Amino acid sequence: MAFGGPNQTATPSPVVDFTPQKNYLSFSGLINQYIDPVTYSNAAGNTLLVSDVLGGFITHTAAGGETDTLPSAALLVPQIEGAQGPLPGIAPPTTGAGSSIKFFLKAGGAGTITLAVGAGGTLVGSGAVATGNIKEFLLIVTSTDPSNPTYTVYSLGTSTF
Repeated sequence: MAFGGPNQTATPSPVVDFTPQKNYLSFSGLINQYIDPVTYSNAAGNTLLVSDVLGGFITHTAAGGETDTLPSAALLVPQIEGAQGPLPGIAPPTTGAGSSIKFFLKAGGAGTITLAVGAGGTLVGSGAVATGNIKEFLLIVTSTDPSNPTYTVYSLGTSTF
């Protein structure tokens, strides 16, 4: 009995184990993004870490208004999956530009938390997150040029909690 084509055996072998080669923090499709939340409770602005942004959920519980600044493009862009530049053997060569991640910023204290961009970044829309709100952001890599990497962050909308 044939099972499909000339190269198939009579008994197909099942896949026993599969381990992905990389842990992708920025999934697309039906798989939900892994979220590694971080909380800042200090009464000062923060320069966010790359791991904070890639983690996907940042909470700031300051008693007053503060500004949290994203990492520079030089630090952040190389860490975004797919944004490492041209991939060999793919025609046409890919540039990594257009790779994106989403993340959330929650103002859990008594003041507004404002998101600012680091060097090489551009913000489109408001970065302000009023107390009691969560805002979603989309960060898109616009250049992977090692001498001048850039990103653009879009404010996507606010929810209350």
